[in-house]
Amino acid sequence: MNKNNTYQYRVAGHVFVVCDERTSPAELLMPESYKPFVTEPTTDDPTFTLRVVDAVDDSSFQQEVHQDDDGSEIIVGRLTATDGFEEAFRFLLRGQQVGTMVANGDYTEARLTICGQEQRFALDNALMVMYALSTATHLTALFHSSVVSCDGRAFMFLGKSGTGKSTHSRLWLKHINGTELMNDDNPVVRIVGGEAFVYGSPWSGKTPCYRNVSAPLGAIVQLSQAPHNSIRTLKSIQAYAALVPSISGKRWNKHLAEGLHQTENWLAQHAHIYHLECLPDAAAAELCHKTVATHRKTLPNNVAIENVRMLVDEGRSVILPVKGNSMLPFIIGDRDSVELKKTEHVSVGDVVLAWVDGSRYVIHRVISRTPDGGLTLMGDGNISGTEHTTERDVVAKAFWRVQPDGRKNLLYNNSTGVRLWRQLLPVRRWLLAIYRRTVLKLIK
Repeated sequence: MNKNNTYQYRVAGHVFVVCDERTSPAELLMPESYKPFVTEPTTDDPTFTLRVVDAVDDSSFQQEVHQDDDGSEIIVGRLTATDGFEEAFRFLLRGQQVGTMVANGDYTEARLTICGQEQRFALDNALMVMYALSTATHLTALFHSSVVSCDGRAFMFLGKSGTGKSTHSRLWLKHINGTELMNDDNPVVRIVGGEAFVYGSPWSGKTPCYRNVSAPLGAIVQLSQAPHNSIRTLKSIQAYAALVPSISGKRWNKHLAEGLHQTENWLAQHAHIYHLECLPDAAAAELCHKTVATHRKTLPNNVAIENVRMLVDEGRSVILPVKGNSMLPFIIGDRDSVELKKTEHVSVGDVVLAWVDGSRYVIHRVISRTPDGGLTLMGDGNISGTEHTTERDVVAKAFWRVQPDGRKNLLYNNSTGVRLWRQLLPVRRWLLAIYRRTVLKLIK
């Protein structure tokens, strides 16, 4: 959102603000990659604020580290004469300095001055650096990785530049049904409620994949080129060592290093991490998928729902696995998932995720409502019993049924069938028994 030269974004739940405080009348040209992450103003304190100013004084700059990535350079240093903004960064493109940024010690505030015509490059690098450093102590890590989603989970591919991360993602897209690219260079991993989630970001390298999406972490796969395809599990120290080179951070800063260590240690202990030696072929993708997709961890109910609530409130869609058979025959539990979105109004016939009877969450269909917003729910696969809730206790509405191969079916394209099924409630017991013994056995 642009209001009074202020821009606000949310990535992986972390809000950051860009303020244009230059005296120049020229508009600040934010990169297009940030548009999917625009968020409405909030009263919450931002994770960091970047102020674009006319000039910063870095005359006392002392260099610490020089990073060069194919003509894109970042020189990291410190200022000896400061007003509390002692952390300093110079951004260079093809040997020419295009921006200078100074930041305070906890990376919650920064000032950027832009030199020359490469405004977007300077902004993009400054924001990526600030995001990585300001979130390092919040169980969040900006990875150098390509990541795909499949069957409602995220699979990350790590490796040195040139290893074939993007190639392996493309092989999944081509040969593994239901695969989608989430990000091709800099996804974010965040641990929320004791579980790891992967998020798209505005930074995706040479591939323009700037998607505001998220998924529970399925597995992390370290890649290396080989004349064969083989995969093995990494544990403990090996797993930790595979993660560290792929996570952006200022590791010579003790406070930030300790924050990153918390995240890395948690992932090494709890995530499924592998090493794949591979050729750039379909067999490598099929072997990888067959191995890593076997883990189907079910999130604790409270963890899953709170993450759903957070994500849909940000305007995102969320894919959530469905348990049990209470929504047969339209949704098959322990096989299908549903895609959920925030809804402003709930109608009779909607399938919703709601807190019911003050005791539990269900994904059931609305069968009646009162003028004051009271709702009665019932599972399509139930033969008796209803639940009661209110519109304000509806977390989200289910729009799509998602099958294991990634195919989606709109839940509302067969309204006649839904109405007929409701009318058949008196004989539903026998219809469901036949369905379970015949159709369900064939498709599960």
